Amino acid sequence: MTLARNRDRHAGRPAPAHPEARRLSQRELRDLLRRLELRERILAVQIAEERSRIDNEGLAQLEDDVGDQVDHAFVKSSVEMERGLVDRYAAELDETRAARERLANGARGVCADCGEPIGAARLQVQPTALRCADCQWRYEKVIDIARGSLQR
Repeated sequence: MTLARNRDRHAGRPAPAHPEARRLSQRELRDLLRRLELRERILAVQIAEERSRIDNEGLAQLEDDVGDQVDHAFVKSSVEMERGLVDRYAAELDETRAARERLANGARGVCADCGEPIGAARLQVQPTALRCADCQWRYEKVIDIARGSLQR
């Protein structure tokens, strides 16, 4: 059968749902919410520990006379790396809270772009996903194109 005849045969029928697009069951939803809550607690502890490390170790060493300029530069770059880590943890914490709120409010894994289900499999792997796999791919392509045009 030719492609055109095959396409005509299926015209008017909705496209079959991608196997990944299955919505979360109630059990999967509860499990996902528990995982997100646990991740929130872990991130909060990690943020507190990193901030404490910066305050107690890094900044204290910067205030004291630490060896020579190389030692001072090493401590300073270490503090900046720790701050970057705190920023990444904080961003992930925000994403995790937002995802938990979306799921708790009934969004149940709906793509922010197309409104279709994100899919249970994708949410199991990436619980904070805002988009289905297809829309995420398109989003990343647009970002890549924009970055490429900015770098020229």
